[in-house]
Amino acid sequence: MRRYGQSLYQPQSPVARCVNFLCAVLLTLILVAGVILFVLWLSLRPHRPKFYLADFSIPNANRQSGLANLPVHFTVNEHNPNQKIGMYYDEILASVFYGDQLVATGPVMNPFYQQPKGDTPVQGTLQARGPVPTDPSWGRFAGEMSAGSVEMRLVLTSKVQFQVKVWDTKHHHMKVECDFTMQGDGTLRPQDKNSRCTLYF
Repeated sequence: MRRYGQSLYQPQSPVARCVNFLCAVLLTLILVAGVILFVLWLSLRPHRPKFYLADFSIPNANRQSGLANLPVHFTVNEHNPNQKIGMYYDEILASVFYGDQLVATGPVMNPFYQQPKGDTPVQGTLQARGPVPTDPSWGRFAGEMSAGSVEMRLVLTSKVQFQVKVWDTKHHHMKVECDFTMQGDGTLRPQDKNSRCTLYF
């Protein structure tokens, strides 16, 4: 039988208090460690590079004999947005397309290391192989050249490896596509200058 005036509070044993204290300390440590890991993940998470088409030209592209053997010049600016992560690039290959037709292709840059927050111009000179008057696409190409508006595409491919101090990630295949319009004189349309290219990783 319960006696009136007797307290319902039962003091915890020293063992229970010790267990509760250890559990609270453990939970606090887990929470702090989680916050630290999350902050480190945000600061060290690799961000993909950015590419911008700065310039493109094919001198004498409006000649009647076609583009074969003409030089193809371009500049694509690459930017590493990471604060503490550098990037290693393998050899960069470039290809220029008119529709589905390959205009020019070849290596344009040797392997290099990109510093954090760094910028590197990817400059290339290729030799055009077409279109020429004997190609099925020549009539359409010549007509667009006369109109002063030819839709073209520049593609860059390489492999990229991120570096965080002494730790390197695996190699990632990279593909950059720059869609642009070439004018009738073979130069880049002003509206497309410094336009951002699409990156596939």
